[in-house]
Amino acid sequence: MSDPTEAELLEASIARVWNERDAGRRLAAIGEIYHPDARIHEPTRSVTGHSAISEVVAGVLADMPPGFRFEVIGAPLGHHGVAVARWKGGPPGQTIVSGADAASIRDGKIYEHWFFFDPTPGA
Repeated sequence: MSDPTEAELLEASIARVWNERDAGRRLAAIGEIYHPDARIHEPTRSVTGHSAISEVVAGVLADMPPGFRFEVIGAPLGHHGVAVARWKGGPPGQTIVSGADAASIRDGKIYEHWFFFDPTPGA
């Protein structure tokens, strides 16, 4: 089997990490998708390492309503070690947050992952 492309890695992170509520399964997915020294960057914080990333995901999902899921909008794009994807999140039939991600790839895994959030209507 060939190595995943940049776009496939980013899409897998959204599907298998950012939607996973079980800590053990989430850490296993992080280990497969993210570089051991991975960093994620949100507008107000950055964290490094698999455990820290898992804790951020757990906190994000804990703040969301029942049935909440992230999904990629359209096809993620990638080349030369960089991937981008648009996404939305919410319970079925509802979008409560949306934005875009960018990720750099090193050694076949996500090394840095940036999150950009669309403005909330009325904010």
